[in-house]
Amino acid sequence: MKPNIAASIGMLAAVLLIFPAQARAAGNENETRLSVLVDCHCSDPAGESFCSDFKDKVRDSVAYRLVDHADAYGIGVHLWCVDLFAGLPGVDSKLSGTMSAVSVAFTIYSDRLPGEVYEDSSVFRVGKGAADEMSGRILAAVGQLATANKAVFEHIRATPKPAATPTQRIIE
Repeated sequence: MKPNIAASIGMLAAVLLIFPAQARAAGNENETRLSVLVDCHCSDPAGESFCSDFKDKVRDSVAYRLVDHADAYGIGVHLWCVDLFAGLPGVDSKLSGTMSAVSVAFTIYSDRLPGEVYEDSSVFRVGKGAADEMSGRILAAVGQLATANKAVFEHIRATPKPAATPTQRIIE
């Protein structure tokens, strides 16, 4: 019986560490999750499938909030896709739409910066059947960037936004 109690206590401690009380509190969900802007430029079937799957993973995540425009601060994921087999002479047309070359650029954005700050980029291939696996890998990369920039995000969150000037108030 003692090993079961110890295991239960260990599991509870792990859950409390993974899901902080703030994230579990009703009404605070959007305040604790980091915004992720996903910008897709994918018109081929494999690229569209990958982009859609990635957005679903971000949307379903407990750590991130999918946004459609840059808000206060967050991570930008910019995806460009090209069908690897479309229009190539000598390539069987049945291969078209099955694999995409994907370029991803990661940025950090904030309403206090003049633009997005480049963080990292990569190019990879993804087939229609591998969209789930690759989108999971890209989400893991977002997690690494979030961890690496944790102090920056905490500083942005803790620093009050400067008051708008009268001219800025009229424009807004």
